[in-house]
Amino acid sequence: MEPNLWIYSKVEQEKTADSLIFFGAEVFKRAKSIKEINILQTTLKEIESHKIHPKDSNLSEFIFEYLVDCIRFMVFFENYMKAELILRDYCVHKINRKYPGFKSLAKSQETRPIKLIEINEIKEFVIDIEHKTIGHPAIKETTIGINGLICNEQYYSHYKFDSAMREIIDKLRIYRNRLHLNLSIELLLSSSFISDLNTINSFVNEIIKTRIKTNDL
Repeated sequence: MEPNLWIYSKVEQEKTADSLIFFGAEVFKRAKSIKEINILQTTLKEIESHKIHPKDSNLSEFIFEYLVDCIRFMVFFENYMKAELILRDYCVHKINRKYPGFKSLAKSQETRPIKLIEINEIKEFVIDIEHKTIGHPAIKETTIGINGLICNEQYYSHYKFDSAMREIIDKLRIYRNRLHLNLSIELLLSSSFISDLNTINSFVNEIIKTRIKTNDL
């Protein structure tokens, strides 16, 4: 069954981007390490001043929740990256390499984002404005995953990430991807860890402000 690709219509792109970003931000803000970052900062100071032990029981909830927090963080970043691509007329749905004429484009999608017009030039989209549907037989229902979204510089160039953000996101991605392999749950509380949390939280806040300003124009 072909997916309805109406999100790519000009009248829906901004709305789709907002939905992706605001939903992702809501999930992000529910992370315990973000909601209670002040407690983490206080705890770090107490550890550094030797008032409490690094394995104090007060940290146990943060340690356990951080596994889930990483997933929450990546929900936002995956949604944000897809939103940025959609706003630039790129296809975030996977291209079916088995459909005649699309093998090469599907392969290219692994290393660079594909413009909607590139797909249309091979085979035109079927657009029904009255029923608000857009269809295409070479487009799958599934969308590009997080690994695909950050697999290449040509993808990264469309996101508002500086080098520090890229390093943090890569650490989060690696941690999330190996969750099922973790034999022990560890959280290394340090000034750099707190700094990373503040950096990604500030980034999310800035993206939210940007979308709100865009909607007010």
